[in-house]
Amino acid sequence: MHLDSLFLVALQSSLALGLVHGVNPCGHSWVVLAPFVACERSGRRVAWLTAAFSGGTAVACLLIGLTLGAVAGGLPPHFRQIMDLATAVILVAIGAVLLVRPTLLHSHDHCEPHACATDDHDHEDHHDHDHDHEHHHGHHHHHEHGLDAFKQRLARFGALGLFTVGLVNMIVPCPTVAIMYSYALKSGDPLRATLVFAAYALGTALALAGVIWALHSMARFARNLDRPWIEPLIMRVVGLVTVAFGIYSYLGEYTV
Repeated sequence: MHLDSLFLVALQSSLALGLVHGVNPCGHSWVVLAPFVACERSGRRVAWLTAAFSGGTAVACLLIGLTLGAVAGGLPPHFRQIMDLATAVILVAIGAVLLVRPTLLHSHDHCEPHACATDDHDHEDHHDHDHDHEHHHGHHHHHEHGLDAFKQRLARFGALGLFTVGLVNMIVPCPTVAIMYSYALKSGDPLRATLVFAAYALGTALALAGVIWALHSMARFARNLDRPWIEPLIMRVVGLVTVAFGIYSYLGEYTV
């Protein structure tokens, strides 16, 4: 019976976190898609690109859920107990980190247009004196944002490229998916694990569609949504949910 209640909690949490993930201004959500739809005049084209990105996320979610559920189902009982404790500890640790330092696991450097322009101007004015520093900075920036640059190149291929970006986003997950990974390993049930990941994908798709529609219709809304305080607040909420689920999933196993 506990597994049934845990499944319902995981399903609801996954749907809620998917909605949060879709709204959160990070490199895994609408921020990736926005540059490719902001200037589109055709609503049908915007819908197609959004659906392609969401479709890639959904396919990755289904594959990950099915794989983790199947693998966990073949583990011996004593190993499952150890894994339950380990995943609960990891969940609580991730949630605690997000509560204290919300940008530590999920930080993205944003550069305002005027700041970028100033930075470029300074580099030009001091090119003769700071050439070595500029070269070092460029080298570091290349490594730090290599994955983001790769996703941007993929997205230029249109719907197929954005589908691939959505797929990559789930293969390289953000902290909001910790609950789904934990439940998939705990349940040992491919169907339930897949459904939990599917709920996350559905929540993400719904939120993403809403944000992109707003972006297409109201540019001011998108600018307000990208305020610097929003992402830390969202990640703290995610941290709180993650800690609560980690404690519930472990203690409930031995108290029910």
